[in-house]
Amino acid sequence: MTDTSTDSIDLSTVRVALIGAGNMGGPVGLTMLEAGVRPENLRVANSSAESSERAASALGATAATSRAEAVRDADVVVLGVKPYQVLDLLAELREDLPSGVLVLSLAAGTTLSHMRHTLGAGAAVMRAMPNTPISVGEGAVGLMGGADVDPAHHRLAHALFSKAGVAVDITEDQVHAFIGAAGSLSAFVFLLIEAMTDEAVRLGLKRDLAAALVQQTVRGAATMLTEEGTHPAVAKNAVSSPGGTTVQGLAALEREGVRNGVAAAMAAAADASRAMTED
Repeated sequence: MTDTSTDSIDLSTVRVALIGAGNMGGPVGLTMLEAGVRPENLRVANSSAESSERAASALGATAATSRAEAVRDADVVVLGVKPYQVLDLLAELREDLPSGVLVLSLAAGTTLSHMRHTLGAGAAVMRAMPNTPISVGEGAVGLMGGADVDPAHHRLAHALFSKAGVAVDITEDQVHAFIGAAGSLSAFVFLLIEAMTDEAVRLGLKRDLAAALVQQTVRGAATMLTEEGTHPAVAKNAVSSPGGTTVQGLAALEREGVRNGVAAAMAAAADASRAMTED
């Protein structure tokens, strides 16, 4: 089994270049700072100097004057750009990358073999599929390693995401399922919370109270399952009295096809990920 222990890794000396600190790159940068990367060692390079300065200031990191300057002497290069930009960016940076650097892509669709082919044999490339709740330390990250990723690189990647919530090793064949089960799932949960909040308002609660109650209940339900290890069906049945309010609500959910709708949404996200890889 691969060693994922991060206890002995000191991230205070690890130099990270973050190329693209946007909707996903930004939260990843915050997670790495929380894990122990020093602000002066997290160098941010966006599409322009002004954008780099803004992003670095928001993160509490350091702005690089260029992408080439960002990757100079880096131990890890994080690619937070769009999927269609990844290979062109790697071709641009290929001659500037330090020997032995770990290249970590956050993009869906671009495979490890595509990245390795662009950089050449021997390149240590990994992919990370995070979801946005990593920004509050309650997210999930799927990590995939290429053929030339050694145990030290693997442990380093886990250390960098040690404050993300959960970081797990997956294969590229599993990434599509991971996107359905974690990567895109937070958006589906947001939609359900929005719907439940709107209905609570329709039933007579003020919106701020409705939002607080719904969010706390969703948080509490997830925490119960995590901390108690209870199967969701068992937890559901425990609050379902015969003929009571809960069973009536559960029956309505089943009649409306909520279970099938959730499954369809997850499958659609996985299918879209698979299609991106095949393009």
